[in-house]
Amino acid sequence: MLERNDSSDNGRPRNSRIRTLPGNKKMTVRSAIFPEVSLYHAALPDAVMDWQRGDDVAEMATMIFSLHGHVEISMVNSKRILRRNPGVFLVPPNTGDVVVKAIAPSNELIAVSLSSRLFATILPDYKTFSMMGTNSELDVVSLQPLLAFVMSACNLRNQSTQMVETLQTVANDVARSLLIACFGQGMSVMPLIERVRKYIAGNYTDSALSVIKTAEHENVSVRTVQLALQEADTNFTALVRRARTEAALELRKSQPSLTLMEIADRCGFGSVSSLRRALKFQGEMRHGDEDSNC
Repeated sequence: MLERNDSSDNGRPRNSRIRTLPGNKKMTVRSAIFPEVSLYHAALPDAVMDWQRGDDVAEMATMIFSLHGHVEISMVNSKRILRRNPGVFLVPPNTGDVVVKAIAPSNELIAVSLSSRLFATILPDYKTFSMMGTNSELDVVSLQPLLAFVMSACNLRNQSTQMVETLQTVANDVARSLLIACFGQGMSVMPLIERVRKYIAGNYTDSALSVIKTAEHENVSVRTVQLALQEADTNFTALVRRARTEAALELRKSQPSLTLMEIADRCGFGSVSSLRRALKFQGEMRHGDEDSNC
């Protein structure tokens, strides 16, 4: 479900406290909140704001993009905020309160928050980045289409259920792309096709395993998974069949007394006939495998 929080009454967005704000100036914040990704677009004057990362947001990672003006981000405690020039910050998960200091008379920023689970699936070794040089500048032009989506999502109104579901999928993809583009350099980010293979290898016993389940686990769209499979010159059915068939062949070798029905059940085949077709496809049919009593 898409939730929205708009604030413009000389006030502040949720979970924040204005420390200093010129009396005749206002702050405007628009947001789009999804289950694992939250998007924010803010316009603010020269002000200092304490962002109180309570229990509901403390475990989230947040990227902040300074689009216009001059914004500085710092932690209340001693933990380090990662930074890429020009003006991109990463507040790691499981950190405390943050201070946002807008220095220019007029400032614009975007914030993208990700759940700790989603963040970990994208950059499991993000701490490596804190030991790397962060002076290399980003190609901000390449980020513009992604940031444009964030601004558009924060300004949409009265979405249908189908549109919200589509926006949620795209929001996850955009958050993933921004995180990798800004803070994935030098890290061993596993390609999507390899993550799909790994997920299948760990779940092939599930007879209901599907490309939809896999896409949901990876927090990407079904279309994104299908494109990754296409680029690898394969398809989801072939990968699942191969994983199950290899497991079935290993069982036949290690436990020759098992029946085809038992093997089919243990390896995720929906039926003995499905197992037979897989064995035949691999050229591994044995004498007697056609017997329906096997």
